[in-house]
Amino acid sequence: MLCPAARLTVAAFAAVSMLPASTAVAAPNPNPLLSQVLAAPPSTGYVELASHTPGILEGPFDAGTYASIGGIDMQSTINTLAKDGFIGGFGRAWVQQSPSRVMVEIVVAFTGGSGAKQWLQQSQLADLTDPTFQHAITVDGIETYYGARMSDTSSYFADAFLFVKGNDGFLVSTISGFDDLGDSAAAQTRVQYRHAPAYTIPPSGWPGAKASRFTIANAAALAPRVTAWLVAGAALWWLALVGVRRFRRRRSARALQDSSGL
Repeated sequence: MLCPAARLTVAAFAAVSMLPASTAVAAPNPNPLLSQVLAAPPSTGYVELASHTPGILEGPFDAGTYASIGGIDMQSTINTLAKDGFIGGFGRAWVQQSPSRVMVEIVVAFTGGSGAKQWLQQSQLADLTDPTFQHAITVDGIETYYGARMSDTSSYFADAFLFVKGNDGFLVSTISGFDDLGDSAAAQTRVQYRHAPAYTIPPSGWPGAKASRFTIANAAALAPRVTAWLVAGAALWWLALVGVRRFRRRRSARALQDSSGL
């Protein structure tokens, strides 16, 4: 089972709380790069965390790094990701001093849309069984997603949304030590959804993708070659016809000679 969003967000909050106050098979290559698909925070008051911050998915990460954030059953998570076609991930995290808040964004790329949907479903199941799960939350304008309020009701509060777009899965979460998040996670999730590309691996390259249909555009592209084949075929047919006629004329002439005794 995959790491629940709760563990990813709690890890981020715990990592920030340890910072000083002053620093708060060859898989296909995603295109655009995963480093280019995450949205910027909503204001300049957010400061991005350093990539070496413990417990934070900041920058590129692989299945092992992702699984380590969960802290339990790492090998099972790694195996599940591999089965679903996990390619790689990229994360960013920011801290805001006033109000004191952490924002986390993550993208995980799979070889196809089914892998991303599996990630979403498994993450949701994991969150529903987490003891800090409080209730579901919603956001408008996004079709394939789920949202959750996670909290221990005393020291941390987190709103997290996970959604799928194409072959990619996204997590957007805001975390605070107080119950003051408002609609911050929902607002940033809508921004991230609009910012994300339709896919980073074209559907034609997804596992099980059907061969493309013959279209007018395909016909136009094939026209020069088809014309060349027809011309070549017509030429061969004409040469064969000429050969047959010449052979018949020769045979008729010879028969005439034989009949005349010449």
